[in-house]
Amino acid sequence: MVRRHVAAPFAALSLVVVALALPHRAIAGTTTDCFPDRVVALNLGTVASPPAFNSWQPGIVLGPPGTTTPTNGTLTVVSLGHGGSIVLEFSDNSIVDGPGPDFIVFENAFFCSAPPATAADPWSVFAEPGIVEASADGVSWHLFPYDAAALAQVTTLCTDKALLASLHGLFGITPSFTGNWIVPDDPLVFDPTAPGGVSGHGGDAFDLATVGLSQARYLRLTDPNLPIGIPGSADGLDLDAVIALHAHATLPGLDTDGDGLPDDAETFLYQTNPADPDSDGDGVSDGDEAAACRDPKSAASTPLFLGDLDLEIADGASPTIVRWNTLGPGVTYDLIRGDVAALRAVGGMVDLGIVTCVENDSTDLSNRTVADAAVPPVGQAFFYLVRQTPRGSGLGYGFSSAHAARQPASGDCL
Repeated sequence: MVRRHVAAPFAALSLVVVALALPHRAIAGTTTDCFPDRVVALNLGTVASPPAFNSWQPGIVLGPPGTTTPTNGTLTVVSLGHGGSIVLEFSDNSIVDGPGPDFIVFENAFFCSAPPATAADPWSVFAEPGIVEASADGVSWHLFPYDAAALAQVTTLCTDKALLASLHGLFGITPSFTGNWIVPDDPLVFDPTAPGGVSGHGGDAFDLATVGLSQARYLRLTDPNLPIGIPGSADGLDLDAVIALHAHATLPGLDTDGDGLPDDAETFLYQTNPADPDSDGDGVSDGDEAAACRDPKSAASTPLFLGDLDLEIADGASPTIVRWNTLGPGVTYDLIRGDVAALRAVGGMVDLGIVTCVENDSTDLSNRTVADAAVPPVGQAFFYLVRQTPRGSGLGYGFSSAHAARQPASGDCL
């Protein structure tokens, strides 16, 4: 991510341009996973005490669900406010219609009392139902059907299980659990071995066939403006995450075997065979497995999540505010700034030159609390890079398109 200054008639004009390969990625532009990649629109509804919680860092919904328990919702969310909405785009893959559910939406619903031990036990959920629409092109939208009369009966903080059974087609009604988050829940199945009897690991699953779509790249999630919730900055439903269960990779680049993963991604990132569309021989292409957070080298169903950070500079922000998406619960980040003119390719690495640590071990997804007041001289440019911490735990500051690691000469975050 680069901030550049150019000459203007009366003053230096600040421009934001993308001039470097994405700073974290092992192979720039060739990673894919099961999460949405971009917040297209965020329209916050009304809240009792704005701003809405985390509304300034919507990238928090572009990664895995947060850590939670059956009776305690996660805070790694964007609160939409009453009547608010968010539009998410899948850009390196598209959700496709497969057997059963195709994607899961996670809100931070949780049990209001002890989780039920049997299907006959009474229970209720702190549910904040949300409306789901899907689109192939971001223009024509398809609404997942739901019972509007049942939704209108959600008037209290805790919704009884009898009413929850009538809210199928909405999200924000099933408690979420830490665990294998790519296992969908079946609301008609009670599993006595799982927390609270949930058959999967929480969240609410949706099937594209329900709305007659074979594929979707956009989801619009809307708060129905119900008279529930605790008044404050977190009014409205709290979106945690979205994951694709069935998806096709749609990445650019040379793709010898036509599986949706470019050869560079297969060779240097996934370590799969770029000449074999199904490296593990399980009947699912390498690209489709990567796009659904599965390991294309293994027939196992265990999730595979590769660290994939996307940076952006907040429009109009001065001083500079850089923000990025989440890599999951408990991860912290280092943000550095450097001079584009100092970049050098030396001995199989990219020398970043003398850099400045803008934020060390950030616990959120932005340098909002330590905004960068520095500006480059007219006609020159700064770059910004972020990495997962502690050092050595992730992909560092990423690699060049020639697969050379990026390393600061000095000034790095401790």
